[in-house]
Amino acid sequence: MSKLISYSFCLVVAALVFYAFSPRHDGAAGELDMDLARVQFNDLVHFNDRMVAVGERGTIIVSDDDGDTWRETHNDQQLPVTLTGVSWLGGELLLAVGHDELMLRSEDGGDSWTPIMHDKEVGEPLMGTWSADGKQIFAYGSFGRFFKSNDRGQTWSPVELDIHGEHLNDMAGDGERMQLLVGEMGLVMRSEDGGQQWELIEPFYRGSLFGVAHLRDSNWVAYGMRGHVFVSRDDGSSWAQVELPHQLPLYGHASDAKGVVIVGTGGAYVALGRDGELQDLGFLRGLGTLTSAVVLPNSEFFVAGQYGLQQRDRDYLAYLGQ
Repeated sequence: MSKLISYSFCLVVAALVFYAFSPRHDGAAGELDMDLARVQFNDLVHFNDRMVAVGERGTIIVSDDDGDTWRETHNDQQLPVTLTGVSWLGGELLLAVGHDELMLRSEDGGDSWTPIMHDKEVGEPLMGTWSADGKQIFAYGSFGRFFKSNDRGQTWSPVELDIHGEHLNDMAGDGERMQLLVGEMGLVMRSEDGGQQWELIEPFYRGSLFGVAHLRDSNWVAYGMRGHVFVSRDDGSSWAQVELPHQLPLYGHASDAKGVVIVGTGGAYVALGRDGELQDLGFLRGLGTLTSAVVLPNSEFFVAGQYGLQQRDRDYLAYLGQ
C-alpha cells in the first residue's frame, strides 16, 4: 500500500513538473490575479482594440476586450518601480515611464517590455512621452528633464531647455504645426518647428499645470491645481480661465470626437467641447483621485486612479453632472 502511495505521489509530482514547463497559449500567459480596485493605476491608453494601464510597483496590465478581462505583462518581480505614464506611438510601439528615470519600451503592443533608461541614483520620475510620428519622440519629467529620440525610442539624448528646473508634467501637439509643454509654476512652452526650438509663454497662472490637450485648429486647454482650467484659441498666445465651482486639482484627460473630459481629485470631471466651451461638470462618486482616462469607441469611459480602474458610460456623464 505504501508503495502505491509513493508511486501515486511521484506521478502527481511528474505531472506538475510537466505542466510547469509545458508551452502555454500566449493569451493565457500572465492572467490577472488581482483586485483592480486595490491597485493604483496612474495612466492608461487605448489603441486599436487594446487597452494598457500602468501603475504602482511596475504593474502593467493589458485588455483586448474593452476592459472586461485583463492580463499582467509586467510586475514588481521585474522592476518594482512606480510607473507614471504610458504612450502609444503607432503600430505596436509603446513607451512606459516612471520613477528613477525609468523608461520601458514595447514593440508588441505591451505584451513584453524592455528597460531602455533607468537611473536609480537620480531617483526622479519621468512623467510621459509624446510623438507626432512615432519616430521622433520626446520624454519629459521632473526638474526640467527633457529627452529626445530620433530612432523610435531606442536611444535618447538630453535636451536643455531655457528654464529653471521646473517639473515638466505634460506635452501635447496637433500632429502637424505645434507642440505645447506645461509644468509647475504656470510653465507653458511652445514649439512651432517640431520641437527644435521652444518659446516660453508669458505666465498667466502661478500654480502647477498638470495637463494640456489640443482641441482643434488653434484651440487648446491646460489644467492643474485648485480646479484651474484655461482655454486658448490662438495657439497658446493668450489664455482665458474656465470658472469652476470647486478648487480640486485636475490630473488627467481623455479625448474623443465630442471634446475632452478632464478628471481629478474626488472623482471630479470637466467636459469641454472642441471649441473650448464648458459642456458639463460633476463628480464620479466613490472613485477617489482620478489620474487618467480613455474613451472607447462604444462610449465606455474608463478612469484610472487611486482605486484602480473603473468603467462608466461617456454619454452618462451629462446625467451625473445635473
